[in-house]
Amino acid sequence: MKRSFFRKLFSIEMAIIYTVLVTGAVLFSFPFVWMVATSFKTTREMASADADLWPTAPKPQASSPYIDVNKFDEPRGFSGVDESDWHQAKPRLERLFLDRVDAWQPRTDAGEVSIGSGQIDPDAYRTEMVRGLFTLIGERLSDTARSAGADAIVDEVSRSVDDTMLARVFDQVYRRICVGAVRVRSSDYQMHAVSAGEGWRLVRGDGELVGRRQQGEVFSELNLRFTQAQPTGTVGIEPQVGFEPADIDRVLISCRGDGSWARVGFDVVRAGQLYRSSEVINFSNHQWREIQLRWHDGLADPMQRRIYYWLNHIGPAPQGSPPYSVEMTVTPSSLTGAWVDKILHQYRAVFREVPFGRYIMTSLSLSILSIVLMVFASTLSAYAFARLNWPGRDLCFVIMLATMMIPPQVTMVPSFLIFKSVGWYDTLLPLWAPAIFGTPFFIFLLRQFLMTIPRDLEDAARIDGCGFLRIYWHVMVPLVTPTIAIIAVYTFIATWNNFMGPLIYVNDDRLFPLAMGLFKFNLHAGRDVGLLMAAAFIMTLPIIILFFFVQRYFIQGVTLTGMKG
Repeated sequence: MKRSFFRKLFSIEMAIIYTVLVTGAVLFSFPFVWMVATSFKTTREMASADADLWPTAPKPQASSPYIDVNKFDEPRGFSGVDESDWHQAKPRLERLFLDRVDAWQPRTDAGEVSIGSGQIDPDAYRTEMVRGLFTLIGERLSDTARSAGADAIVDEVSRSVDDTMLARVFDQVYRRICVGAVRVRSSDYQMHAVSAGEGWRLVRGDGELVGRRQQGEVFSELNLRFTQAQPTGTVGIEPQVGFEPADIDRVLISCRGDGSWARVGFDVVRAGQLYRSSEVINFSNHQWREIQLRWHDGLADPMQRRIYYWLNHIGPAPQGSPPYSVEMTVTPSSLTGAWVDKILHQYRAVFREVPFGRYIMTSLSLSILSIVLMVFASTLSAYAFARLNWPGRDLCFVIMLATMMIPPQVTMVPSFLIFKSVGWYDTLLPLWAPAIFGTPFFIFLLRQFLMTIPRDLEDAARIDGCGFLRIYWHVMVPLVTPTIAIIAVYTFIATWNNFMGPLIYVNDDRLFPLAMGLFKFNLHAGRDVGLLMAAAFIMTLPIIILFFFVQRYFIQGVTLTGMKG
């Protein structure tokens, strides 16, 4: 009876322990999960008021334009409206909205749009238009109508739904690809508008270009159907440049994507040579943007934020090519390809806009140097304190331990003055050279471990003719390998995450390690949370990988730290 009672009590206790552990793991891992999930989101997703934890799934399309069937949610009621009034008003509003939608010719601010072309699903169009009207009306409905009942709501809505509202909703659900103005920058840094938006033509593909005009701006809407016979669509323009094409420094092309994550490539002919964009460019959203293309001329500052894409030289232009022309090719993505592009979208932007590769190599070099010097200095000093007898050994050990009680903030200014006086300011030397003197805590940790090693091993080595250095290298170092691993891990983490040191001693951004590079990137892209989270994950990833490989040394380090010598 008692045994079954204690067994039951033990099972309850274990259940509580595991519940607490799992709950704690979930709570502590949530910020990391949020960081990773945010790095997969686009800037528009982060700006949405109803943003979820997980990124929205990309939806590649077999044609463009199309109706976005996920723009608006199913109507669930108006804020401040009684539930019974909502159920009475909803079917009446649906009929009202459908009648207005069917009687209205679909159009945007740029002109009328044909729904019967076969590319636009009429059912999807009607459904999303009704949902959009419900959403827009829910934001505009007056407080008087919300509290006056279903008849008052329907009456006010019937007066509110006009062509302007219908056009606004349609503009949000109608996804299309547009190309507009083209500008170039000459080698003397002057901007030139070589095309106001006219002159685009369909080069290849199953579709057509439709001329549009909106608020004085001229552009073309690209209607494409992607088939096996025509898997891509290409449009081109041959603008007239008022100077030598060889003097063009970069090209700026205004375009609007359809949010389908289709890939976009550019071919540019300049002075008889063909250049092609090599980096991945996606239609990740449906907003207008200006894509900048630049040639590899060796004049670009690698430390400046790069918001343009490189054009690589392919070879001579085809026979009969104009002196200057631009072609844009749209290639639809598969579902897998769209997911890959969406996941890597922010990471590609990080490595494109900031020299993160340089920052990573700098941090990695500092970490390796610090680990080698720290391990060598700490093990040799600990061996001298633990195994060698020399005058003043204990006094020196006490003085060394006393330095652990001095806060680093106290020595920060004297250290800076010393390093500056020896000419080490604005160099990487202050970040790794002090490791050659070791660290009191690591020396103490190794000394306590070395004191537990039997003297017989040392005496046997002396009988074999070993001096103290050979005993140190061949006997003591192999025995303290687990402790050395702990020191290496802690040194790597401290050096990799070091921010205060570079902030004090390094002023040249070419010498920035990753922590300072991330800080500089934050100053330039502080509003783009997705980019910042991608950069933060890049910095965190080596620490996570290191932890999974050496986690047993972390636990062993805690055990050894608490051991009594």
